[in-house]
Amino acid sequence: MKPLQRLRLSLLAALAGALALSGCGVIKAVREGMTKPDKPFNQMTPPPAPDFDKPDAWFAFPGRNGLERSTPPGFAAVDEATAPADVFFIHPTMYLHNDVWNAAYDVAGDYNAPVLLAQASDFNGCCRIYAPHYRQASLAGLKNHAAVELAYGDVAKAFRWYIAHENHGRPFIVASHSQGTGHLVRLLQDEILNNPQLKKQLVAAYAIGAYAPSSFATLGLPACTEATATGCIVSWNTTQKGRTGARMLTRNVDYWWQGKHQMSGTLAAICTNPLIWTADGVAPASANAGALTFPTPPYPKTATTLPALTPHLTGAQCKDNLLEVDVPDSAPKGFHDALTFVYGSYHKNDYGLFYASIRQNASDRVKAWQAAQH
Repeated sequence: MKPLQRLRLSLLAALAGALALSGCGVIKAVREGMTKPDKPFNQMTPPPAPDFDKPDAWFAFPGRNGLERSTPPGFAAVDEATAPADVFFIHPTMYLHNDVWNAAYDVAGDYNAPVLLAQASDFNGCCRIYAPHYRQASLAGLKNHAAVELAYGDVAKAFRWYIAHENHGRPFIVASHSQGTGHLVRLLQDEILNNPQLKKQLVAAYAIGAYAPSSFATLGLPACTEATATGCIVSWNTTQKGRTGARMLTRNVDYWWQGKHQMSGTLAAICTNPLIWTADGVAPASANAGALTFPTPPYPKTATTLPALTPHLTGAQCKDNLLEVDVPDSAPKGFHDALTFVYGSYHKNDYGLFYASIRQNASDRVKAWQAAQH
C-alpha cells in the first residue's frame, strides 16, 4: 500500500472514531483511531464466529420488540406477521477501539443502541428487520484486508442463513451504513446480482455512508432515479454545504470490485438526494418532512417512542458526488457533533437528517415492487 493511501485510511479511521465517540473528546478519538493492536493480524487468534442458528448472533431479529421497532410520534411499526417485505441491515462500526483487529460479534459497542434507534428503525414501517452481528473490523482493522475479509465472511454467512431459513421467496431490501456499506457493496456482487432469483426479489439497496461505485449499473443494478424505482441502488455521503472533508469517503478508497480489492482508479460515487430520490436537482428544506436527532444515553432495552421529528431542518443537493446540506446553527441539540465542526461531515446523521423521507421511501418502493408483480 502506498504511503499516501495508508495516510488516507488512517485519517478515515480517525474520522470514524471521532464522529461516533461523542463523550470522549475529539483528541482522544483521533488518537485512538491512529493506533493499532500490539500484534499483526496473523499472530492474533480471532474471536469465535457467530452461529446464526442462535439468537445471540443477531443484532435485530423479528419477534423481539427490540430497539429497531422504535418509532417517532405519529408513526407506527408494521405488524411483523403481515409485513410485506424484509430488510437485511448491515451495521456500521460500533466497536471504536483498537486493541483488536476484529471485535467479538457480541461485543458491547459504543454505537450499538443508536444504530438500532436511528438507522435500522427507519425500515420498521414496511419490513421485518434482520441485522446480523458480525466480527466487525475495528478502526485499525478497517485498514487491514484480512480483518475486513473476516468481517465480510460473517456477513455473507448471515445473509445465506437468512435466505435459507427466513426469506421464503419474499421481497427484501438490503441496507447498511459506513463499514456495513463496504460489506454490502461486496455482498451485492457475490450473493445477489449473480443470482437471478434473488436479483428479482431485491426491492432496492440503501448503501449509505460509504463509497458505492456508479459502475453497479454495469452489473444490472442502476442508481435509482425516482422514488418508486425498484431493483436499483441509492447512496449518499452527507456534508455541510461548501465543505469537502467527507470526500475521503468517496475518493481513492479501498473497495471490493469484481473479485478483488481496488485501491486506485475510483469511479464516481453514487449520490442520491434522499429528499427527491434522484441525483439531479435541489430539494428545499420544505421537502424534508422530518429529521431525527442522534440518540443519546441512557438507552432503553426494548422498543420505545423516539423523539419527535424536526420538520424542514435542511434541504439537500448532490454536488461533486457528495450530498450537501445546510443545517442551521440554531438546529436542536443532536444534529451537530465534533465532526460537523471539524470536517463538515454529517456521517453520523446520514440516516437521521432524512429519517421521514427514508421511511416513506422504503414503503413506497415495497409497494411499487408488489404492484410490478401483477
